[in-house]
Amino acid sequence: MYPLISKWTILPGKKKEALAALKEVAEFVKQREPDTLMYTVHVPDFSQPNLPTPPEGEVIFFEIYRNEEAFQKHVNGPTFKNFVKQHGHLFLSNNKQPYTSLEIMKDVAGFIRPELVK
Repeated sequence: MYPLISKWTILPGKKKEALAALKEVAEFVKQREPDTLMYTVHVPDFSQPNLPTPPEGEVIFFEIYRNEEAFQKHVNGPTFKNFVKQHGHLFLSNNKQPYTSLEIMKDVAGFIRPELVK
């Protein structure tokens, strides 16, 4: 497995449009990338206490790929490239690409309950 966490930032005033686009890309990944084992997109829940308080426009992706090759196919493939081309303007950017923090993770312990997978 190749798990990772990625963070992006939605620009002020673009949240509604960005969330719709993120829901769309998640569905495309589900349908078109069988080696993407998990792909979830989250934003802070400000009705709950958060310590420290996250940024307003923060988006966190939790992703698990079958292997590094599957991840490379994702970021270099048409679903991701088209998403950035069509919706990249909704996010904080660097050189016309969404500014992304990326943490490649290493499995130590844990599980995913199959009945909870959407």
